[in-house]
Amino acid sequence: MIVVQEMSFSYRRNKPVLDQINLQMEAGGVYGVLGANGVGKTTLLHLLGGLLFPSSGNITADGMKPMLRQPAFLEQVYYVPVEFDLPRITVQAYQQRYAPFYRQFSFTTWAHALETFGIDAHVSLAHLSFGQKKKVILSFAIASGCRILLFDEPTDGLDIPSKDSFRRLLSARIDEQRLAIITTHHVLDVAMLLDHLVVLKDQHVLMQSSIEQLTARVRTATTTQLPGADELLYSERVPGGYHCLLRNMQGQEGPLDLELLFKALQSHPEIVQNSLTHEQHI
Repeated sequence: MIVVQEMSFSYRRNKPVLDQINLQMEAGGVYGVLGANGVGKTTLLHLLGGLLFPSSGNITADGMKPMLRQPAFLEQVYYVPVEFDLPRITVQAYQQRYAPFYRQFSFTTWAHALETFGIDAHVSLAHLSFGQKKKVILSFAIASGCRILLFDEPTDGLDIPSKDSFRRLLSARIDEQRLAIITTHHVLDVAMLLDHLVVLKDQHVLMQSSIEQLTARVRTATTTQLPGADELLYSERVPGGYHCLLRNMQGQEGPLDLELLFKALQSHPEIVQNSLTHEQHI
């Protein structure tokens, strides 16, 4: 659905934020994009949504170029930013004003999402906290019916029950026709949603893989003693022992802590990469 080919982007000349990256993201999946501050996660979402234009290379989404901002593309993409301003109108009026831009908008899903989040459709947006406004925006995105959903730190401002509600609402709407891309520093908040992982580092794609491929090759475990060097990829001290990223010697799908994997990739990328196959497009 989305193909990125040799794409680069710079805010200033000769200082690329993203440098000749290649990505392929298919419908029916939820992709998590991880990276340190300033690595270009939000910039990537802006490029995919047509809010920024590549300095070089190409991006296509369903055969269309986001940078052209054609109506046929815009009605199929919805972007939820970290920060946003909402008009001083009621929640219901917000839906009435903006839903007509999205032909596949589901009023049933909208009502269900508001009920799940505990939001009164008749309350003014001006009277809501940041977290409550975030629930309104997330509800609208999920109800929009768009084929491409872009979320930048979607769990910021949400309490624990609301994070769970977001996960359930989004997973119920992702089907073989839709694609969600989530950038986050809070990977544990969305780990259960993800079926693909993209890691950015130093202006490049350090890793792109399905979760299924990853769990077949690496796993995490907490041990009292460090495993041998043939199995151990990375470790952290925890009370009572070590939290370890290990080679999956048996090849059977096991538990995988994505936050620990991310730390390992930041600290020792070559060690982890060598434990994965060429199928993961490293």
